[in-house]
Amino acid sequence: MNLSKLFPLLFISLISTYGYGQIEIFSDQISMDSVVNSASDELNVVIDPEGQNLYFTRKNHPQNIGGSLDQGDIWISEKNLAGDWTPAYNLRAVNNAKNNLLIGLVNNGETMLLRNGNDFAQSYKRNGQWTKPKIFEVPYFNSKSKDFTASVSSDGRYLLFGMESFGSYGVEDIYVSRRTPAGKWTSPKNLGAKINTVNQEISPFIAADNKTLFFASNGRGGQGSFDIFMSTRLDDTWQNWSEAKNLGTMVNTEGKERSFTFLPTDQYAYLSSTQNSDGYGDLKMVKIQPDIVPVEEVPDTLQVIDIAAEEKIIAVVGKVSDKKSGAALVGAELVIHTEPTNREYKSRTNSDGVFVVNVDEGNSYTIKAGAFRYLSSERVITDLTLLKNDTLVFTLEPVVEGNTITLDHVLFEQGKAILIEGSQKELDLVVEMLKYNPDINIFLAGHTDNQGLASLNVALSQERVQTVTDYLIAQGISKKRISGKGFGGTRPIASNASADTRRLNRRVELTVHGATHKKSTDQ
Repeated sequence: MNLSKLFPLLFISLISTYGYGQIEIFSDQISMDSVVNSASDELNVVIDPEGQNLYFTRKNHPQNIGGSLDQGDIWISEKNLAGDWTPAYNLRAVNNAKNNLLIGLVNNGETMLLRNGNDFAQSYKRNGQWTKPKIFEVPYFNSKSKDFTASVSSDGRYLLFGMESFGSYGVEDIYVSRRTPAGKWTSPKNLGAKINTVNQEISPFIAADNKTLFFASNGRGGQGSFDIFMSTRLDDTWQNWSEAKNLGTMVNTEGKERSFTFLPTDQYAYLSSTQNSDGYGDLKMVKIQPDIVPVEEVPDTLQVIDIAAEEKIIAVVGKVSDKKSGAALVGAELVIHTEPTNREYKSRTNSDGVFVVNVDEGNSYTIKAGAFRYLSSERVITDLTLLKNDTLVFTLEPVVEGNTITLDHVLFEQGKAILIEGSQKELDLVVEMLKYNPDINIFLAGHTDNQGLASLNVALSQERVQTVTDYLIAQGISKKRISGKGFGGTRPIASNASADTRRLNRRVELTVHGATHKKSTDQ
């Protein structure tokens, strides 16, 4: 059946504000009927570069490798000489009993990138047949999603993932990985808050211009549970995007739309939709007129600035938790400053309190973790091996009524009330906490060990409390919000029998109180 004559010339034009790409929609969804669809779930659509083969994943079909319990096999429908799609069949050479999906085709359709269960793999076309898939790796890849989606750019340089992973804003987010000149893939990088929401973003597709991104989301409103959106990449960072635009009611329905894909020279786009089905996805078409200029093929070492830089990119991995309860902190912010490159990177923790931030390799890294109603924590790391091989752990003190926090890095010259160089960094975190939480006051307690005269220790601890108070006031904190007292050596937290444990008793603590808390004389 030739569908090209069925559409009235009604259209909606969706134009990128920044002029990188345009697509006109000329029809509502057109079902591909039972020639391609079945009673099972069809999704993850891929069209080959010549527009002659339509690949997709079919779930729970009795002809899958694992039978009706199989979570997905890759199937194919071929276009005949009349331009009609022929009945789909299982592409058994590349499937196994696990969940299989085709990520995409590169090298003029001669190389297939796919996902076999938890493995990335690639297959090559030899004499018209696909070879057994061989596994390849994406460094620091970690997907927690049952509903994993992915695609590859037409020039084979970029992998895009829809998954829940390090740094996700909520559940599934869209990430990108770049192919280096050496042929290796970089660790996935979150596309940021312009694209991702606290809900699900899945089935990314980057058009042939490597600028125009299409994806499905249920976090932006629209017609149904998932709608297709479009956004334009504005620079080479993959963090700067135009405002996402809904493709409108011709593409999106009350059903679940996902996996939107097209060729720049084709008159149809393909997608999966549950509209007018029995609840499972069916493959649909919409008539389009794309205005997409494909990128030119250039050597990877030329004109791809951010890819070349990736050769010296490392992934900083860590976890942020509540120091009192041990609970993971979701949405905690990480800020990493690198030297000598003087660049700053930001990310947030996912639902497990885990983060991963891709940074350029340098000599020194200042890493700061913070969250609402918590005292931030900051570390300076100069050991590159530590960053590459270890998971960094940040435990943050909650800013709640009655919590006492020891300022471990606020140190004084021996026998004096003079701050040692570097103590200001932790005090600056206290300043930040007080400015972000104007409804709280703090009580400062100064402590010493039990060496020397008790009366002198009390006086010294009081002087140190005053030094800290003066510093906070100098940074703009009202003196009305600060009270304190020196206790000398009367409140040890460790033994005074040895030098190693005595030093734990020489400390300054702050206790959090509400804004209405009255100053205490015996705190």
